[in-house]
Amino acid sequence: MEILLTCHDCPPSLRFFSNLPINHDINSHLPAPASNPYRQILRRRFAEPLLVLLVFVMGVWLWDNHFGTPMGYEAGTTQVALLKSDRDLRLAEATEDLPPLLRQVLTIPSREDALKRAVAALEVLRAEHSLDQDGKYALAILTPLMRGESPDDGLFFTLGLPGPPGFDDLLRRIKDGQDAWWDREYLKSTQKLSPSQLALLAGTAEADPRNRELKLRALGVRSAVWLLVLVGCGFLPHLARCFTLAMRSRRTGYCGHWPTGLGIGVFLMAYLASIGFGKTLDLMISGQIVGENATPLLLSSPLFALLDAATRFLPALIALAFFFRRARHATERLGLTARPDGALVLGAFALLTLADPFLRTALGHSTTPDPTGGLSPMESGPWGLLFAISSACIAAPIAEEILYRGVLFRSIANRISIPAATLFSSTVFAIVHFYGPYGLASVCLFGACCALCYAATGSLATAIVLHALYNSTIKIPEWIIYHAPL
Repeated sequence: MEILLTCHDCPPSLRFFSNLPINHDINSHLPAPASNPYRQILRRRFAEPLLVLLVFVMGVWLWDNHFGTPMGYEAGTTQVALLKSDRDLRLAEATEDLPPLLRQVLTIPSREDALKRAVAALEVLRAEHSLDQDGKYALAILTPLMRGESPDDGLFFTLGLPGPPGFDDLLRRIKDGQDAWWDREYLKSTQKLSPSQLALLAGTAEADPRNRELKLRALGVRSAVWLLVLVGCGFLPHLARCFTLAMRSRRTGYCGHWPTGLGIGVFLMAYLASIGFGKTLDLMISGQIVGENATPLLLSSPLFALLDAATRFLPALIALAFFFRRARHATERLGLTARPDGALVLGAFALLTLADPFLRTALGHSTTPDPTGGLSPMESGPWGLLFAISSACIAAPIAEEILYRGVLFRSIANRISIPAATLFSSTVFAIVHFYGPYGLASVCLFGACCALCYAATGSLATAIVLHALYNSTIKIPEWIIYHAPL
């Protein structure tokens, strides 16, 4: 700024200098203002070759897991498969007096269906050479029962067993309460016991307290889930209004200006980093990182839960560290601490639960049966329940919603329409879960609901609560029915 000093009262010797124009910056003594770090982030770009490389690496990883050669089943898979088969058969037998429609609503299989599922699960393990001796005995008994026949000695020898189970061993297991459902069925089929012995040792399902207990558990927990669904049905109109508004929503502010290429690049970088971290942990725990014949590390349940949480949170933390400079900024901009829309959560939960039977009917038969039915040996016992809650019901909802909805969906929705961004992000969310057709469709629908909840409220808290509720209604009833001791 030019200022002409004209001071007529100053001495003549100074008047010459007072008439000279000078450049005077009133802020020259102040330091230059610091540039906004968030504007710098918005100007960042992932080089196209790097972005293509990240997409290629992730594509190879996904292709190998979906279509590559199976790695086989881990130790203990047969025992988990036998546990699920045993309780499914007990539950099917104990609920034969219930109306078929009620059993279908409560997802309780019939005796015939439970037998088919048990045999199919054990046959999958047999084909992979992962079936241990207990599994072979169960398969030798269940296969003829499924056909309506009596088990004979031939199938035991065909499976490489020395022969049928001994009566003394069976009677001892029954006395100790350690018998499986098929043990008593085998005693019945042999007809080598007197009527009094059959009534005492191999009686009806109603006479077995374990079967009655299992029936009460299944009716209790699954009825509670359907009660939530009935409550959520009252909020379906609210859900329809919110989802309609979400389709036309446009996000403003800092998150609404994330470049799509930048968001996709950060997502890929964070996801691949978590894969590397998880694989390194697996190698360390198994001992393979120091040699093929090394002894695996035995981790306590709390330490295993901590490592699992670290693996889940790592990609979300990487993404947040890239986009935000302070934790407070992340929670405010993403709405992590905002009040969730409870009506929207219950309505979305009801929609997902009501849609699940249709997806299962349409796609469930085309899926190779999982021998464990989704059960994990790490979730058995009291520590298993705490692990299931901390991992699937707390850590996974927070970490996955930040990464898939807060970063991936938000970045894509800044460039294209909300419906297209929802479809794209929910498809990515589905294919990173290595399930069959039914599982992929179910996860994709779930991801779409979470994305629309986020778009409708502008808050990740609503999507996180929906995710936590959905996982809890799967994991907690599953533990009560299958993992809790009888």
